[in-house]
Amino acid sequence: MSSAFLNQMSSFWSSPAATAAPWSNIKTTLPRDIHAHVQKVYANLATMLALSAVAAYADLVGIVNGGSWSLLACFACMMVFTFTPPTRSNERLRQYLLYGFSFTKGLSLGPLIAHTLYLNPAIVVKALLGTAMVFGCFTVSVLTSPRRDVIYLRGVMATATMTLAGLSLVNAFMGSAALFSVELYFGLLVFAGFVVYDTQLMIAKAEMGNRDYLGHSMEL
Repeated sequence: MSSAFLNQMSSFWSSPAATAAPWSNIKTTLPRDIHAHVQKVYANLATMLALSAVAAYADLVGIVNGGSWSLLACFACMMVFTFTPPTRSNERLRQYLLYGFSFTKGLSLGPLIAHTLYLNPAIVVKALLGTAMVFGCFTVSVLTSPRRDVIYLRGVMATATMTLAGLSLVNAFMGSAALFSVELYFGLLVFAGFVVYDTQLMIAKAEMGNRDYLGHSMEL
């Protein structure tokens, strides 16, 4: 009996499945042209995040002070970008608007980050790592999945968003710690759901011929 057990353990550890790296089987199911479009979107999204980080740092050290003006400028860039058609002649303008939106967004977040650093610097690090982990994991799950059925859950996601907004409004008057916890973790689930939904929607649009990588970056 012991020899049989040892033989089974030996065959298990010597099997190809055990010796292969677990991430070696992770492959996208996207066609080559869609894969190139997704790479372009995420490269542009990384640039946007870098600009927001630089702007937030500039506000923290006092180089440029954000506030109401940066919030209005952020909203203006977003609205003009939304109503500018994605044509070849407008690509440079839309790119500047997108990067302007990212920079002013970072300036607007600067005061909030400064207040958080004053309370507890670890909160910023945890928020950054947690957001990156959730966004990265759920994005990889979409890119490696052949199914696109989550894009039909738009009504569910909209209902969840309205529910979250209602909870926030109610708790603004109640001040309940328990309701705040429900709102916090429910918001995390909604955020994860939108990561999956928006990524699948971007891929579905690309498969139908929409290669507006700037618009897709804004949606993400």
